[in-house]
Amino acid sequence: MPERTPKSFNPARFVDQITESLYATGLGKGTKLKNGHQHRVDWLRKKFKDDQPCQTLADKLHSCKPQARCKSPACPECAYAARRLLTTTIKKYLDDQSKAGNSIVCVSVVPANGITSPGQLSPAQHQRNVRRWKEALGRARVIWFLGGSDWSFNEHEVERYQPHWSHHLYGFTTTPDPEDLKKRLQVQFPKSDAIPRPVKVQAWDGKKKPIRYMMKAKFFRRIGTNDGERFNKANGNNRSCRATDKQPLRSSQKRELLLHLDQIGLQGRLVLRWVQILHLGTAGSAVLERGPSGRVRVKG
Repeated sequence: MPERTPKSFNPARFVDQITESLYATGLGKGTKLKNGHQHRVDWLRKKFKDDQPCQTLADKLHSCKPQARCKSPACPECAYAARRLLTTTIKKYLDDQSKAGNSIVCVSVVPANGITSPGQLSPAQHQRNVRRWKEALGRARVIWFLGGSDWSFNEHEVERYQPHWSHHLYGFTTTPDPEDLKKRLQVQFPKSDAIPRPVKVQAWDGKKKPIRYMMKAKFFRRIGTNDGERFNKANGNNRSCRATDKQPLRSSQKRELLLHLDQIGLQGRLVLRWVQILHLGTAGSAVLERGPSGRVRVKG
């Protein structure tokens, strides 16, 4: 059988920008990630030994080695390397925007049309969601958006709504009026019984942690309850409200999400509107603005 011709480097392909230097090494983070990597391989092989997709994914992760990386978002080491690249690259862009006098905000949106029944996650639906949501961001007059996809498995303790996957997005943009932006987003992403507060907008604090969150590697079950409490500033008392309790995913849910992540790939996790992450040779990776024509606009 003839050997495969390796893919040529594409400066616009995000996974091609993930180099070996981004992977953790040493006795601290490096050892922790390697152990987590091996634990995931062992978990897939033992927990789902008769499940061929899981065995295929386990083999793929097991073959991930230095200079021959699998580049799967289901791989703890590759997901970490991708997060490092994004954090450095995006922070520089956001810092430049801030220096130019623009107000950066973190935006979290949980669209009602991002609900998927258990067992029904698919790359095609993922692509449709992202396409629709970027169009909705445009209708809300969001010019550029730098973000990523997130998931949780939602259920209610008294079955107020059916258990479901919630595919949502988190990222960054600029606005002179965060409250006005929130109202415009709420028009495009209305609340539902399962999603009472679909939109959050808050000022970016200039730190890396919110950027790392947009490519987070840990996902959870969210158990809804009607018995939460919230402080009422008006009268100084607590009031009843809806709340959620965060729990680990069950094995079947974790299996489905890992397979889904592997199918969509690291590039598929990104939600980019009018921006692109490109490799600029010796200058490294950078966020560049793109107009509606699709042409990259480089300032300066």
